[in-house]
Amino acid sequence: MRVTGSVVVIAVLNGGSGADLARRFTAAGAAGLLIADQQVGIAEDLATELDRPGCPVVGVCGDIRRPSDVAALVDTAEKHLGPIDLFCVAGPGGERIVSLAELPAHLDLERLAELVALVGEAIGEVVPAQRRRPVEDVARV
Repeated sequence: MRVTGSVVVIAVLNGGSGADLARRFTAAGAAGLLIADQQVGIAEDLATELDRPGCPVVGVCGDIRRPSDVAALVDTAEKHLGPIDLFCVAGPGGERIVSLAELPAHLDLERLAELVALVGEAIGEVVPAQRRRPVEDVARV
């Protein structure tokens, strides 16, 4: 996966953090970042901190479990940064990065929004249940 010169979208799920991921992408030479967080002000503040010449950073409030929010953040990214190369989801259980060049040609952005919503729901359903398990149960897995 090539980061240098890439436009990256980082969508943060409730309980996740995109800060470290965003810092890694800017250090690796990304051409621009759009950070979306469900909580008002989080992505915007991070964008202000990381924005620099050669790697503009845009922060928006949005919930990637809603296809309309995904469509809006894709529009915003393309308007301010150009075509998206990498789409990332940062959740409470870790990070997932998808290179849009590796997606099948028939997978349009509307279908991607549906898939991201499903992934977000799956992460939200699985991770809290794992955190509630007693420590001895986790050790046996």
